[in-house]
Amino acid sequence: MLRHAKYFSATLLIAVAAGAASADTTPAITSPATQNPAQILYVGNSYFYYNNSLHNYVRRMAVAAYPEMEDQLNSKSATISGAYLAQHDLESYLFPGALGLSEPFDLVVLGGHSTASLTPEKQEAFLTAVIAHDNAIQATGAQTALYMTPAYNEDHSNYDPEMQRQVDELYTRVGNEVGALVIPAGLAFEKAYAQRPDIELHVDYDGSHPTPLGSYLAAATVFATLYDTPVTGNPYTYYGLIDDEDAAFLQAVAEETVEEYFSR
Repeated sequence: MLRHAKYFSATLLIAVAAGAASADTTPAITSPATQNPAQILYVGNSYFYYNNSLHNYVRRMAVAAYPEMEDQLNSKSATISGAYLAQHDLESYLFPGALGLSEPFDLVVLGGHSTASLTPEKQEAFLTAVIAHDNAIQATGAQTALYMTPAYNEDHSNYDPEMQRQVDELYTRVGNEVGALVIPAGLAFEKAYAQRPDIELHVDYDGSHPTPLGSYLAAATVFATLYDTPVTGNPYTYYGLIDDEDAAFLQAVAEETVEEYFSR
C-alpha cells in the first residue's frame, strides 16, 4: 500500500484550488488489500445509517455469499448526522476493544459529506481529513476505502447534473493520492437512473438521502468492490423488502459499475 508524506505537494494544492478539472480519474488502487475482508468499519454520516444502516446490508450479502464465514464477518458503523470526516475522532474507534472487537479491522470505509466536492475549500478539507485518517488506519494494518457519495437528484434544491462528475473526480484523485480503494457507489446511482429513470433511489423529501433501494444499490456496489464473488445472484433482499426484479437490476448495475470504474 502506498505511504504518503504529512504535507501536501504544491501541485496537489493547486489542483484542489482549481477544481482539478483535467485531473486523471483512473483509479490507482483496484482491489482490496485483503480479499473478502472480514472486519470492516464504516465511518460517515446519515448516508450510511439510513434504512437500518449500510453496514448491515453489506454484511448480510457477505453472509449469503460466504455462509462459512458468518462468525468472522463483523462490521461496525460510526456515524454522526451531517458530519464531515474531520469531525470524527477516528483514532478512538481503532484501538482493540474500542468498538467491541478484539482484533483490528481489515478495512475502514470513509464516507464524506455530500457537499465535499462543491468548493475548493471543501475539497481541500476533505483531502486533509482523509490523509489524517489514512495515517491512523494504516498504523493499525488496515486499508482505507473511500465511499464515493451519490449526487443529489432533481428533488434537491441544489441539484446539478454535473455534480456526480465533481464527486467522481474528487474521490478518485484523493484515493490515488493516499493509496485508498474507492467504492464507486455514486456512479452506480447515476447508471441506475440512466437505465431506469423512474426508480426511486433517493427519498423524495430531500433528494439526498437513500431509499431502501438506494441503500441496497450502495451495498451491492460495496460488495462488488470488496468481495471476489459476483453480487449478481446474491439471495439477500432485505428480508423481502426489495423485490426480486429490483434486486437483480441493482445487483447488475453495481457489478457493471465496479467493472467499468476499475477498467478506466
